Amino acid sequence: MRLLTSLVLAGAVLTLTGRQTAQQESQSKPYEEPPSSCPVTKPSDPPFIPPWPITSVDAKWIGTAKLWTFVPAGGVWWALPHYTPEDSRYRQKLFWWSDRLDWRIENQPDLRITGQRLDGPSLLLSTDPHANTGGSNDQDHFMVHGIFIPTLGCWKITGHYKGEELSYVVWVAASLGQSSKCDANDLLAVLKPNDAAYADAMALAQTLQGHGFVVKCVLQSKMVGTFDGQMGAALFRTNHGDFEALFLPETDTFDYVESISQRENGRFLYSFRGSPRTASPAPIDSAYPMFFAKHANQFFITSDSQLAASIVKAVR
Repeated sequence: MRLLTSLVLAGAVLTLTGRQTAQQESQSKPYEEPPSSCPVTKPSDPPFIPPWPITSVDAKWIGTAKLWTFVPAGGVWWALPHYTPEDSRYRQKLFWWSDRLDWRIENQPDLRITGQRLDGPSLLLSTDPHANTGGSNDQDHFMVHGIFIPTLGCWKITGHYKGEELSYVVWVAASLGQSSKCDANDLLAVLKPNDAAYADAMALAQTLQGHGFVVKCVLQSKMVGTFDGQMGAALFRTNHGDFEALFLPETDTFDYVESISQRENGRFLYSFRGSPRTASPAPIDSAYPMFFAKHANQFFITSDSQLAASIVKAVR
């Protein structure tokens, strides 16, 4: 199922900005490099080009037409979430493609994932019981498999499908919440693993890092109870500016929320109508304009329209 994303400012649709410039991308280098002892996989030269266009992932492709996937441009998986607050393993979903996949009969394709830590001892990597097939037409179907990584470090990941094997090496990096680029006061308010929004916030942080953001830290938010049924919220500090992210359960959506703006005594007042309802009738009172973006069960609030557009582009 394709997800639709909308960007809202006082009920009006904003035009999404284009791609970041090369200069912006060069300034978005993550704060931690993989160590030289970890031979992270880089795209081949010349790069592998999938046999049909795939626009859903901004990716560096590796493999062959019989089995291919993508690797992060810098070779790093940042701040992977835990499946539950009590689970110490790191959760990741892997997407794979093959021109031999028959999606009409392979709802649970025989894709197996194995993993080996290269820089020290570790428990074995584990996976979901089976892979699944996703996509919406003949030429964009993929296989997706969830894995559980027992520890941070240098990992070799291998996919096995219909006699084909494809491996790559990735560095699994530490929590974004410990970034030294946030000051001491910020680090006192880092979002904790037992927070209801932690898994969603870490997954969002990873997505943003993959699209040119540097997430300096993910902090506790004062907007936890803004909407009925809300799971939680987090304040993101990034190289593009700060924003609030509000989360509903995965089965719910912000698609039916509309913002209403008013001016009163030189201030900007924002209220919302639709579903889910706001938990308080009092509007958001701000000294400056605010911009609202939404995507599925995520709702974003920022004072920068360009940042709102960039967030939407990254998560859609």
